[in-house]
Amino acid sequence: MKKILVYLLIVIAFFVIGVLLANFVIMPSLVRQGEEITVPNVCNLPLDTALEELEKGGLEGVVTEQRYDPVIEKGRVIIQEPLPDEKVKKRRIINLTVSLGPETIKIPYLAGVDYEKGELIIKRHGLVIASVDSVFSDSIAQGRIVATIPDFGTEVTNGDSIQLVVSKGLILKMPQLIGMQLQEAEEMIKKMGLVIGEIKKIEASGTSGEIIVQNPESGQVVKTGDIVNLMVIK
Repeated sequence: MKKILVYLLIVIAFFVIGVLLANFVIMPSLVRQGEEITVPNVCNLPLDTALEELEKGGLEGVVTEQRYDPVIEKGRVIIQEPLPDEKVKKRRIINLTVSLGPETIKIPYLAGVDYEKGELIIKRHGLVIASVDSVFSDSIAQGRIVATIPDFGTEVTNGDSIQLVVSKGLILKMPQLIGMQLQEAEEMIKKMGLVIGEIKKIEASGTSGEIIVQNPESGQVVKTGDIVNLMVIK
């Protein structure tokens, strides 16, 4: 009889202990695990700061994506999921998308490329032509790109503006015509795309038809269509 009583007391003791553990240890733990908390706003924060803020709130931040962004600085949070102010369970994972900063583009090499083609290439690269300047070139034909500003290979960001420098045509320098015969000089002038203007004949010592004065002078830069005036011996 005593043994049965002892066994009964032991069973009761274990039961009481079990109830106490359930009420004061297990249930509070389960309740805490199911506690809902408000997700803080970590958008536009540096990643380290965002992770700290989430950890303080009993949440865990995980970077699930990195992408270029024209506005958000590199290393800052662009998007979080779940969104700010949502109610979630404690220890919930918060997915973070982090900025790589603006996407950089290298200005392509366009020297010698036709302007219209160069314009298309620039637009395909996501860049904008701010202005177009024209210069004479000693090597690039008229209507083709001489250079870009900034120079090719420079890293810029999508949407940036660049300047184009386009050739007015090859640099023409007036040749030395003095001492040449008029007929020979006329052929040279026409080949250069220049126009023969006034030909003044004067009495002077030397060979008839020999050029003694030219305008523009030798070495002067000229362009297609410029007029050349000559003075020759009668």
